[in-house]
Amino acid sequence: MTHKMTKFERVMAALEHKPVDMIPAFLLGADFEFFYKFMKEKGIPKNNYAKYIKDGIVDTPPLNHALSIEMNFDCDWYSHIPQMHFDEENQSIIDTWGSLQKAVVKDNGIPHLWYSGPALTSKEKIIKWWELGMPRGYVDILLPLIKKRLKTLMKPKYDEFLMFIGLSGPFECLSMSIGLAQVSKFCRKDSEFLKEILNRNFEVQSKGLEKLCSLNPPVIMCGDDHGFANGLQMPAKYWREFIKPILKQYVEIVHNHGIKFILHSCGNIMEIFKDYVELEMDGVDSLQPHLNDLSYLKQKYGDKITFVGTIDDTHLLVECNTEEVKRVVTEQLRILGKNSGYIPGATNFLLNQKVENIITMVETIHSFKE
Repeated sequence: MTHKMTKFERVMAALEHKPVDMIPAFLLGADFEFFYKFMKEKGIPKNNYAKYIKDGIVDTPPLNHALSIEMNFDCDWYSHIPQMHFDEENQSIIDTWGSLQKAVVKDNGIPHLWYSGPALTSKEKIIKWWELGMPRGYVDILLPLIKKRLKTLMKPKYDEFLMFIGLSGPFECLSMSIGLAQVSKFCRKDSEFLKEILNRNFEVQSKGLEKLCSLNPPVIMCGDDHGFANGLQMPAKYWREFIKPILKQYVEIVHNHGIKFILHSCGNIMEIFKDYVELEMDGVDSLQPHLNDLSYLKQKYGDKITFVGTIDDTHLLVECNTEEVKRVVTEQLRILGKNSGYIPGATNFLLNQKVENIITMVETIHSFKE
């Protein structure tokens, strides 16, 4: 019988396909709307909240580790923030890659920060962006804070809770800054210019990765959505030509420091999943069950890579009752939980999901026995 593990031990064992005392649960994050619902329906005990404040683990959603701990998750994610500016032309926040984001407030008063489109909509604008000294680095002032949180969350009083840290991947920074139409055009008609964009971005990304690795985290998880609902955002042949070589460098940088590497990628990624395995990633997150044949992927690659996420966040956790959540999650655990290599959780940030469904999901994960 496996001994009682800490959360850290449990997650690392799952990533190494070793036996676990219970299957660990992962939370990507929770946005303002879910946080509001949680506080209204359940709340955080006053003494707990005071402790979280004192320990510095209460943050602006979606990166609120106190919420992860209250719901008994084993691990969550923190993504290192790039330089942000204000773009006068678009009257919008813009990041160092050229991606526009707008802060909006819904009718119910709950705020959201959403991606609103690319700013670099022509070759001329891209070159002008470079002339302005972009892209610039990540917000280095956050590094001591990240290091402190890693250390704090790993204390026994939090059962060695594990925070994955990371930054954006090469495709997202490209596609969200120049737009998919230009990505497609440059792939076919100006591949050298596309490579220059990617290389300039990677100069900044690689330095950011090295700095995160210097904090000696157990796991780095980078976000890079490669899929739509019906397939890849970029044809596989172009993805393999332009994106895969840079992802390979991401993985190598992280592995050279003796750190595990996980990729978060939404959408249908069936066509390139074998490439993730070839790159020797330790895990892949999201894996939306209605878009990917998870049973097939587990059977074919389950001994080589850890499956993270996989619990539908769009219908199951939003519209179904707790009994249905328990039934569906149990079915997935039977298929994907064999021989370890599994860290389930909702397939994206929590937004409008039912609070009781999330709590039921975690309880079902932890209580599952093969």
